[in-house]
Amino acid sequence: MITTLVRFSYLNAFEAKPNPSGDLKFSASILIPKEDKAGIKVIQAAINEAVQKGLDNNKFTKAQVAGLRLPLRDGDKEFEQGTRGAEYKGCFFLNSSSTNKPGVVKAQAGGPPVPIFDPDEFYSGCYGRADINFFPYNQAGNRGIGVGLNNLMLVKEGERLDGRQKAEEAFADYTGEDVEETAVETPQGDLE
Repeated sequence: MITTLVRFSYLNAFEAKPNPSGDLKFSASILIPKEDKAGIKVIQAAINEAVQKGLDNNKFTKAQVAGLRLPLRDGDKEFEQGTRGAEYKGCFFLNSSSTNKPGVVKAQAGGPPVPIFDPDEFYSGCYGRADINFFPYNQAGNRGIGVGLNNLMLVKEGERLDGRQKAEEAFADYTGEDVEETAVETPQGDLE
């Protein structure tokens, strides 16, 4: 499924990083504003379909459904518990991942999306859409619904969540008045 407009946090779209189990994964935390009732409804329906698929494929029983780990979580609750930052307030969120590198594109007005290769162009704090899939799992006694990360699309930049700023912004007040112009000397050698 393709999400509505969301914000990305903990974005690892260009280089795989170890997850808590030590496996290398590409990942993104997807923040969905709570006001986006239509987007949340579509996500909930996709989760419900994955639960049914898990029942159909004997990943778990009807009695186990109430105890499943579901991927849609409340950012307000986790912020209050101190496990998430302020950007999670007013949002539900999903953590998505993949062992395969996701396709990453940028939306263009009036044209098709174009690929992005520069990680400085798409970072935690940007807004966009995610192509994700939901799947049932039952591993080592853990049962639930996981979120696979397929592709990402940048729609607009946002305030960086890592606190880093672009060099142009960092040096915006620098006018270059203390730069001295120097003549560049060229070596004079034998020209034959």
